[in-house]
Amino acid sequence: MVVLKKIWVFLKTHWYIPVIIFVGIIIKSKSDSLLKIIDVQKESYEKQLTAIEAAEQQKIEENQRIEKEYEKATQKIEQEYDKMNKEVSDRQKDIIKKTVKKFHSDPDVLAKELSEKFGIQYVPNKNN
Repeated sequence: MVVLKKIWVFLKTHWYIPVIIFVGIIIKSKSDSLLKIIDVQKESYEKQLTAIEAAEQQKIEENQRIEKEYEKATQKIEQEYDKMNKEVSDRQKDIIKKTVKKFHSDPDVLAKELSEKFGIQYVPNKNN
């Protein structure tokens, strides 16, 4: 019984020591859980960051692919436009050549004929 009385007196005088030990044990057991939670959150953050970076990279690559397709389409359209203009120009030259050969002796008729074929307004010369 004396031992219990000595323990009781010690605890009444130094009550904070067992409380600190008890709190330390609780904190230690919880700190492992807190460390696990922090690790899981860190892994989750890194996965989210990786996913965001991958999505951004994919978006950049998609924009580059679209830009390349646009450039190819634009070049193809320009080439076909140039080809069509050249064909039209060659056709117009042939028409002009045939018309000039046909009406070379009468400049007024030649001018009227060319104006009709190419949609140009003919203004007759008033000096004649």
